[in-house]
Amino acid sequence: SSGEYELAIPSDWQVVTKQRHIQLPDALFEQYDLLECRCFMGLFPEIKRAWITVDHRLFLWNYEDESDFYSFEDQEQIIVSVALVKPKAGVFVDTIKHVLVVATPLEVFLLGVGYDAGKLAGMRGSGSGGEVTLFATQISVPADGVAMTSICGTSDGRVFMSGNDGSLYEFSYQSEDGWLTKKAKKINLTSTFASYFVPTFLSAKHDMAALSMVVDDERRLLYVLLQDASVKVFWLGVDGSKFLLAHHHKSIATSAAMLCSQFLEGAAGGGAAFEIASMHVIPLSESRTLSLVAITSGGSRLYFSPVRRTQRYYEANSLPAQLAEHQPEVFDLVHVRLPPDLQSTTPRSMQSFASRQILNVHTGFYRNGTALLAHTWNEDHDSIVGAAPACAQIQARMVRQPRAMLSEYASSARVEGRTWAIAEIDSASGAEGPSPAGLNDLASVSIAPTRSFAVLTNAGVIILEKQRPVDMLRALLARPALQDSQLHEFISVYGQDETCAMCFTILCVDDYSLHAMGMQVPNAARRILFEYGGVPHYVEPLAPGFVTGGGVAVANGPRIELSGRHNGLAKYLARALQPVWSRPATLTKKEERGGDSRLHIGIPTTDLVDVQERLRGLQRFLNNNQRFVPDQLNQMPVQPADSSRPSADVATCWNAESSSLAALYELSVRASEVISFLCLLSDFNLHVFSDSIPEAQRKSLSGLLFSQLVASEAGRLACKELILALINSQLKQRVSIDSVSDVLSKSCSSIFSASDTSLYKALEYLKLAAEAEEGAEAVALANEALSLLTSISSTLTAKQVRDICQQFEALGQYTAVASLSLACASESDPNNDALAYWSDGKPADDARASIYDKRMECYKCVIELLDKRRASVLNAKSLAQLPNNDALFQFELYDWLVNNDQTALLFQMRAPFVEKYLSLEARTLEKCDMLWHFYIHENQFGKASVVQRELASSSLEGIDLTRRIEYLSLSISNGKIAIDMVRGGQTRVQPARELLSEEEEINELATLLRESEDQLEIAQVQLEIQQQLRALGGHEMPVHDLDCRLFTVSELYSEFAEPLKMWDAMLLILKASNHDDSRMVEGIWLTILRTVLDDSQSTGLMAVASKVSRLGSRLYPSAAAFPLPLIAGILVGLSQERPDEYRTGYVGDTMVHASVPHWAVFEALNTLYVKTAGGDVAMAEFLVREIIALTSKWMESKCGDSADSAEDSMPVMAVDEALSQYIVNATLNNNVALKNEIQRVQEHIRRIF
Repeated sequence: SSGEYELAIPSDWQVVTKQRHIQLPDALFEQYDLLECRCFMGLFPEIKRAWITVDHRLFLWNYEDESDFYSFEDQEQIIVSVALVKPKAGVFVDTIKHVLVVATPLEVFLLGVGYDAGKLAGMRGSGSGGEVTLFATQISVPADGVAMTSICGTSDGRVFMSGNDGSLYEFSYQSEDGWLTKKAKKINLTSTFASYFVPTFLSAKHDMAALSMVVDDERRLLYVLLQDASVKVFWLGVDGSKFLLAHHHKSIATSAAMLCSQFLEGAAGGGAAFEIASMHVIPLSESRTLSLVAITSGGSRLYFSPVRRTQRYYEANSLPAQLAEHQPEVFDLVHVRLPPDLQSTTPRSMQSFASRQILNVHTGFYRNGTALLAHTWNEDHDSIVGAAPACAQIQARMVRQPRAMLSEYASSARVEGRTWAIAEIDSASGAEGPSPAGLNDLASVSIAPTRSFAVLTNAGVIILEKQRPVDMLRALLARPALQDSQLHEFISVYGQDETCAMCFTILCVDDYSLHAMGMQVPNAARRILFEYGGVPHYVEPLAPGFVTGGGVAVANGPRIELSGRHNGLAKYLARALQPVWSRPATLTKKEERGGDSRLHIGIPTTDLVDVQERLRGLQRFLNNNQRFVPDQLNQMPVQPADSSRPSADVATCWNAESSSLAALYELSVRASEVISFLCLLSDFNLHVFSDSIPEAQRKSLSGLLFSQLVASEAGRLACKELILALINSQLKQRVSIDSVSDVLSKSCSSIFSASDTSLYKALEYLKLAAEAEEGAEAVALANEALSLLTSISSTLTAKQVRDICQQFEALGQYTAVASLSLACASESDPNNDALAYWSDGKPADDARASIYDKRMECYKCVIELLDKRRASVLNAKSLAQLPNNDALFQFELYDWLVNNDQTALLFQMRAPFVEKYLSLEARTLEKCDMLWHFYIHENQFGKASVVQRELASSSLEGIDLTRRIEYLSLSISNGKIAIDMVRGGQTRVQPARELLSEEEEINELATLLRESEDQLEIAQVQLEIQQQLRALGGHEMPVHDLDCRLFTVSELYSEFAEPLKMWDAMLLILKASNHDDSRMVEGIWLTILRTVLDDSQSTGLMAVASKVSRLGSRLYPSAAAFPLPLIAGILVGLSQERPDEYRTGYVGDTMVHASVPHWAVFEALNTLYVKTAGGDVAMAEFLVREIIALTSKWMESKCGDSADSAEDSMPVMAVDEALSQYIVNATLNNNVALKNEIQRVQEHIRRIF
């Protein structure tokens, strides 16, 4: 049952107020004086007319124009009822939008109604009421003496009539007579088949007559109120063509008393019979579950539902579709709303219901939550009792209880005369269709006009206006002596946010409206904003489990609560944008002629302009009230209510509010400019020039919501595309775009900026250049375009650059292509982030990727042009003319040259970034080879040496071991050249070396040289190992591994030489590492030579000599790998084992053939002699003979070769002393032959030296 009726603030506030009282014209009073039988009257708000019947005459009175009325007197029967209904499709001409049904006791006929609203549709609340013309249709049916007491029609043209005989009829008509059907016929919908054969006077009784009928087009239902206060519900079917009785509620008063114990009408109250004064359909937009409200003669409102109780609570979201498709299962009374007690000033919850005033309602009205009841005050006056939702109280209660009870305000206004009809006036067209106002006056106050109602009495028409909360505030502020307590009371009821939103509604109007209010109301509204609007502050955490208004538990930390002034602005802006925000701004429609799909503006211009007016009013207020933006310099209060907070927290709160206010202001400006843009497109006939937009692009532009155009990147790009299409259409018509550009830049600066003006002006120049007959003129225009485009290059997209470059290319302006592309690439990346991104290896998910991609697209324009003109540009002179200050472009250019096998041009161009390009990561073998060639070309041999050494050690594909050795050899050569150049005083071109002295640079190069030589030696060992493995076969993997990199000596020994018993390689490794291990070396040599000696196919000692010679020539003078005493001793031992093969001088000759100088061989043999002289006499004699043979052969070589080699000279004095010692020892051993032989050699030496 019902909730409370609230006390309004101020207490004398009225739900509706009188605006005008329009007296009936004197001519109508004169007609009334001629009344003989019956007079009826009512309202047709759809055509702004009141209707009056006087006997057989029908008058349509234009209450807007007061004196204008139309009379219809073309028939002589008394008119019993009239109704204005929708026509059936295809029966009448298009100008007939309504049909007037006129019923007399003899016939019911139709009149076509033509209505021209004229200027009324464009003028809110004013106008002449339009022009009405009646047309005779010659469509009628006989009434057969039945008086039709009520007539109504459906939206698709069905006409229902209730007769005083208790039957329900349908007036069925069509455009022409058929073979078996008449043009019009009356169908009795409630009679049985047998009744057609029983005379009327023999009928036992008639059905209960109907008092009124209403149609619910959305649910396909017909409600019929009978004389016994019962209601029948008929279902018209899914397609509206059926007529089935769904329910008959016969005990409405009893059901109401059961729902609400305070309901005292009818038998429950012991008074007069229960009566229903009127029925009103509740549209789906108002409620998914309630369908009908009935107003009783006692002033109560009874709400009915065709939905079962369980469905009302659990399936509400799907109900609209269900109700339209199925016959309703129930028709229940679900709520009783008792009338207000207008004699009391206290809330009804405190009253005794038995003592309340009893109303006598004879006419009622209900729509969108507002109820108007015509209550008989006395014989000459009625009282219009109004009731409307108390929105603030409902919202406050819903925070605590989502299913809060209805709370309303109520008031009464006395009117002269007896009320016949009440209807709402649609200010735009007069139609009584669904109103945009809705139930919540707080949410709709800024988007819907004030609701107006026409009350028809026998004294005239009274125009009433519904008062909204903002009207309550305006009335309160207009009071001469406004008390602060009254403001506090109002704010306590509606809240700070809603009160501030109402203040914006009052203040954000045009200057004329503001001036009409006077100074008091606007000043008071400003005062509320600045003094009562609150301040931003921190809100402490709420208790666990507390539920906010949105129904979400809050248990977070402190948060910033912005001021009511800010929130009111946000609400006002949201409500101002609501009529267009979610509507499609562009739509694709098929043209009636041709059937082509074209783009159209999806929102009527009038709706757009209405929203824009509100937005501009808000902007004017904010611009004129700079104090609104929180700023200590503007003397705004900066301390919140909780002054215990530190000043840093206070500043944080104000900064948050300031940022949010700035964003809201920017949103309002952006939305206003989008509206201007859409209006401009409409003025230039978007549907005409949209033909030039490609179909795919047209599809992407269609269906864009207004919100997308305002707040999304896709919407911004869509605006750009539409502007381009508009500009192109102007250029095709050879119309200057200056006027369009001016309009766009002035009214849509955020959409069409100064850079856009330059862009489209440049496009115009390019178009003129293409059409120019003289070459000089075309060049001048192209240069002008290039100048404009270069100045805005940072704003151009990659697609725009490509399109413009194609136009320059078509004009032959190739330099312009390069200039514009490179300028756009540079300006779009002022911090050179793309180069850093490229240098970092282009990591994934990097924000710099988009910048890099755009620059690449710009460079692509230049590279593609070079590719097309390859024959003329592939020379150093042409390429040198390209701008060379963009490293990233130069890299792209170098890539293009490399891909076209033009690497030589890199060196010839002497470009500034070649070294950097070749030195950066992601290096390839080809680039590295190009780099050291570049260094040699630039005489930077030291750098070339470093690169070649790095290549030798690199893991790049395509470098085998032979090539690595080649790189090391080249590195050594270039290192020596670099040292010679430094010593020779030649200019050093390496910038990095300029800080080094000549000596320091030579030392550094020498170190590099030594390291390269050592590495080369190891690499040669590696090569020998590889060759041996390859020769052995079956070692493919190790052979491949040895190609892939350079190994260290330790790796070569442990991984290859030792496991594979590669003895020669072991010796080479020992030489390279200079590792001194006499026992290891002795074992290796013994193994090698013993293997050779024992080989059955070898030549014995000769094979050993050959092996030693080959190894010695590679190992000497390494004491680690070729120790001479050790080698000599082994050879002596082997000689003694094979005396038959031995010849004197074998040991010395073998070692000399191994590239060991004679003096070194002498010292090795003499060392062995010294060790054995006191012991083994035979060994001593063997060694002496070897030394004599060595000395003799040395002397022979000295005599035969005049050139004295210092390296192969013998220590003559040491030899002479040694021979003397040998002579002594031979004498002691009585070896005369040996003694004589030694003496001959000594004498020979002494003769020579």
